[in-house]
Amino acid sequence: MSRKKTWLVILLTFELAVLVPLSLAFLPITPRTHKILLEARKYGYSPARIVVNKGDTIALSMASADVPHGFFLDGYPLELINKQGVTFRKYTWQDHEGKPIVGWDRVSSTKFVAGRPGKFTYRCTQTCGNLHPFMTGELIVRPNTSYHLLVSLSIWVVFCVLFLIRFDSPTRFSGFKRINILDRLPGLKRLVKHRNFQFLIILPNVIVFYLFILSSLWGSPVGNRNVAIIFVWILWWFVLKAIIVPLGGRIWCMVCPLPAPAEWLSRKRLTTVKYFQKPFKRLHHRFTGLQKDWPKKMDNMWLQNVLFLVLISFGMILITRPIATAIIFLIILGLTLVLALIFRQRVFCLYLCPVGGFLGTYSMASMTAVRVIDPDICKKHREKSCFAGGPGGWACPWNQYIGKMSRNNYCGLCTECIKSCPKDNVGVFFRPFGSDRTLRGYDEMFNVIIMLVVAIAFSITMLGPWGFIKDAANVTESGQIIPFLIYLASIWTLALLIFPGLFALTAKGANRLAGRPADDRTVTLKLVYTLIPVGIFAWIAFSLPAVMINYNYILSVISDPLGLGWNLFGTADYPFNPLYPEWIPLIQGGILLAGLYFGLSRGYLGLKKLVKNPSMRIRAMILPSLFALVVVNILLKLYMG
Repeated sequence: MSRKKTWLVILLTFELAVLVPLSLAFLPITPRTHKILLEARKYGYSPARIVVNKGDTIALSMASADVPHGFFLDGYPLELINKQGVTFRKYTWQDHEGKPIVGWDRVSSTKFVAGRPGKFTYRCTQTCGNLHPFMTGELIVRPNTSYHLLVSLSIWVVFCVLFLIRFDSPTRFSGFKRINILDRLPGLKRLVKHRNFQFLIILPNVIVFYLFILSSLWGSPVGNRNVAIIFVWILWWFVLKAIIVPLGGRIWCMVCPLPAPAEWLSRKRLTTVKYFQKPFKRLHHRFTGLQKDWPKKMDNMWLQNVLFLVLISFGMILITRPIATAIIFLIILGLTLVLALIFRQRVFCLYLCPVGGFLGTYSMASMTAVRVIDPDICKKHREKSCFAGGPGGWACPWNQYIGKMSRNNYCGLCTECIKSCPKDNVGVFFRPFGSDRTLRGYDEMFNVIIMLVVAIAFSITMLGPWGFIKDAANVTESGQIIPFLIYLASIWTLALLIFPGLFALTAKGANRLAGRPADDRTVTLKLVYTLIPVGIFAWIAFSLPAVMINYNYILSVISDPLGLGWNLFGTADYPFNPLYPEWIPLIQGGILLAGLYFGLSRGYLGLKKLVKNPSMRIRAMILPSLFALVVVNILLKLYMG
C-alpha cells in the first residue's frame, strides 16, 4: 500500500472514530426534574454519583452529618456551604468601581440546569479533616460524549499502530537521532565537570528537606495547611511524574537530599576526591566503615518492590499526615547512614529506595541518558576510571560501568563518570522517548506492573467518589481494621498475582501467535515494556488534578508554611479557585491516549530484534495491545465515565 493510501485509511478511520460517539449527542432526550438531598460527611457525599440527562433540572438540598462541608461543582457556577444545618449559596456582583464582591445567601435548596454533558466533580471547599482534598462526588450528564469519544479514539490508536506495523519501515516510530547536550552547550559541560557541581545543587535541597521535617513535626497536623504535605505530595510528586521522569529519568537522584549526608560521611569529603593509586576491592578510594559489597543474591529489585507496596499500603495516611511524612523521612535518613557504614556505594538507592525503584524502571523511557560517546575508546582504556575512580572523580556510586551501559535503570546521573573519564568520552544525550526497551528479569517486570496497579488503585481511592474506600484506607482515623485489611489484600493481590498472571498469559498467547520465536520468559520481558509508557502517562493523568485543583494550597502554605496563622507573602488566605476543573477529565483522557500510543509503538520496536518477520510482529503485538487498551479504558472509565 502506498504512503498516500496508508494515510487515507488512517484519516477515514479517524473520522469514523470521531463521528460515531458524537452522533450520540443527537439522540432525543426529554428533560426531567430531579430532587436530590445531598448529605455530606467525612469524607464523601451521599449520593456519591448523580446521573442525569442534558437539559434536566436539578433541585439540590444539602445537609451535613458531622462538621461544616462545602460543595463546589466543576464547570457550573454553583458553590454551597453547610454549617450547623444551614446551607448558604455563594453569589458575586460588582460594585460601582467594577470590583467583584462575594456574598452568601441562605437557601433551603437551589436549582440549576445540567446544560453541559460530561463528567463533573463536586468537591468539599471547607477544611473538614485530613482527607479533605479527596472528598468528592460525581455528576454525570448524559450523553457523556467526551468519554465515548476517548474510548473510540483509544480503539483507533490501537488500530493505527497495528496497521502501521503491517507496512514495516526501519525508521517508523524510532524518532530523531540522539544529541549530546554537552557538545551543544560547552558552558554546561564545564559546569558539570566542576567538582562542586553536585554539592551545590544538593545543598539547597538538604536545607529544604530539614525544614520540611521541622514543619512535619511542629507545624499544623492538617495536611493541606502544612508545607511538607503540599510541596512533597502535591507539587513535587506531580513534577516528578509529569516532567522529571519523562524528560530527565533519574535526574532527581542527582539532587536527592536523603542519601547525601550518608555519602558525605562515607567519603569524608563534601566536594573533593580522595584518590589512592593502589586499588582496594577494585576501587581507588577508601570509605568509612566496613566497606562491604552488597550480596549478589540480592542484586535485584525485589526488596524495592515489596517496600514500595508497604509504603503505598499506608499511602492515604502518608500523604495526609505530616507526622507520617516526617517519620518516613527520618527512617530513610537513618537507614542511609547505617548502610553507608556497612556497604560501599549507594546501596540504599540501588536496592531499597521505594521511589528509586520506579524511577529506575520508568527512566528507561526517559529522553535523557548518560552514555559513552565512542565504545571503542572504553575498550582500549585499561584503567576504567569511570568505574574504579580516578583523580578527578569518585568511582561510580551506583556500581555501573558506563562503557557497557545500555539502560538508564541504575544510573543516578551523579556525573562522577564525566569528571573521572580522562578521555572525555562521556556525554549527556537527549534522545527519543522510550529508547531503552529491554527488561532483564521478573523483578523489573513486577515493578512495572506494581506501578500500574497502584496508579489505578490510587485513582479509585483518592480521585473516586467512594467514601467507604477512603474510610478503609484511612484506618488511623476511621478505625476500621477489617476494611483496611481487605483494602490492602486487594492491592497486593492485584499487584502480585492477578495483573502479573494475566499479563503472563497474554505474553504466552502472543508468543504462540508469533510462532514461538523465543521462550515465554524472553517474550514476556520484551512485551511488558509496553506498559512502561502506559504507566508513566497514567501517573501523569492521576497527578494532574492534585495541582489544578489544589494549587491554591501551594500559594497558601508559602505564606504560612507551618500552619500557624502567618501571612508572610500575603497569600495565606488565597481562595479556593480550581484551574479549569471542567477540562481535567478531557486532558486526562488525552494523556492516556498518548501513553497508549507510546506503549504500543515502543513495545513494537522492542520486538524487532526478537521477531524478524513483520507479519509475526503484528501477531505478537495483538494481545499486548488489547491488554494495554483494557488498562487505558479502566482509567478512562475512572476519570471520564
